[in-house]
Amino acid sequence: MTDYKNEWKAAGSKAEGSASFLPPPPPGFTRAYYFTSSDYARSGVALRRLKVARFADANDPFELLGVRIRKENVRRAVKEFKKECNKTTGLLCFSHDWIHPLLWSHYATKHTGICLGFDIRSELVKDVLYVTERPDLGDQTSPFIVHDGLKERLLLTKSNHWLYESEIRMIIELSRMMKEGQLYFRPFDTEMILAEVILGERCTLQSKTVCELVRRTNSNAVVFRSRTEFGSFKVKINGYDLESVAEQLAS
Repeated sequence: MTDYKNEWKAAGSKAEGSASFLPPPPPGFTRAYYFTSSDYARSGVALRRLKVARFADANDPFELLGVRIRKENVRRAVKEFKKECNKTTGLLCFSHDWIHPLLWSHYATKHTGICLGFDIRSELVKDVLYVTERPDLGDQTSPFIVHDGLKERLLLTKSNHWLYESEIRMIIELSRMMKEGQLYFRPFDTEMILAEVILGERCTLQSKTVCELVRRTNSNAVVFRSRTEFGSFKVKINGYDLESVAEQLAS
């Protein structure tokens, strides 16, 4: 297998999990990893879409509240922004890499799920800002307005307790998405291209079955299984799949 670590580094990528055997994303794109259950992954691959998350359903109660809101006028304005944002805005949460076992445990049903790696147009995603303390705001006069700069800060700020996620976000205007019932979906397209399908170590799906599905709907993506490393607390490709990946890249 060709080692692409230098190419990934030159591209400014923070990922290391696939750098030793897969080429980096093309210029102008960022490789981003989405962890989910095997059922949701299969549905997403088959229908070529991801379900857009809503802020009200997030597992972090401090979402959109990443600043100090001790003053009543500030608290009222920020909470109103959060309420309105949940009506009009959604998000997709990705990680810069797939090697961290906690991500598999928390978001891929204890390593039984799947991680989907996408090449996403770089301007569509932003790094989450991790902070140790909720920062004070400079101007807290009344009436207090959540200006555009503060909006982005609120959309991206999280406690450093979540640092292990190495999260990058796609902030999404719901009115532009596909809607089914009360759910919204972001389709795969030329700005969000499926590149990798990584089966968890405990995933019960057969690699061959997943490969057949991916070939029908996302022909350029490669499929492989992960495992825990023998000498560190990281996740890596199952060595038996290296030959399969080489064949998929050549086809």
